[in-house]
Amino acid sequence: MTTDDRPLWTIKIAVLATEDEVDRLTERLVATICPDADHEGDCQIPWTMTTTDGSSLPLRQQAALRESIRLTNPGAEGHMSP
Repeated sequence: MTTDDRPLWTIKIAVLATEDEVDRLTERLVATICPDADHEGDCQIPWTMTTTDGSSLPLRQQAALRESIRLTNPGAEGHMSP
């Protein structure tokens, strides 16, 4: 199966985090998707990642994402990571 034959998927993850936490999380996600950054040729699973500062989203979308996080992780808004 060539890249063009594969179905396209989008995985969206909304997080409440500082910029440093997002940087660390992004590094971990990249390492998960491509564990051998020094491999020859293309990645086995072709991918791309975009990070968006939530403050650039419309207020209604920000509220919807915060509500989704609240429903998925009760108490998440007050949680501080170590």
